Amino acid sequence: MEFGREIRRRREALGLTLEQLAEKAELTPNYIGTIENGKRDPSLSTVLSLAKGLRVPPAELFGGVQDLSSAATEAGLLFDGVTPDIQDAVLKLLRAVSKKRR
Repeated sequence: MEFGREIRRRREALGLTLEQLAEKAELTPNYIGTIENGKRDPSLSTVLSLAKGLRVPPAELFGGVQDLSSAATEAGLLFDGVTPDIQDAVLKLLRAVSKKRR
């Protein structure tokens, strides 16, 4: 049940409906709903699909893994809301800044 709650918490934090997450994860809304309600245990491939849809590493869906700062979490949520061209530009900028820090 904890896994399902974490899926719902993250989905709602991203402002996604079941249908939207289902589309991103290439699963059905009903199946995700049964996972969120603790009625089904997901397979490994389903965990990977959900992680992809939520844009998080799979391990984070199991709770207790809190190594992302709140700033990184916010950045990830904002990043998801822009076009691929803007994402590419932001990544190039971050890589350049990262190289300067070394």
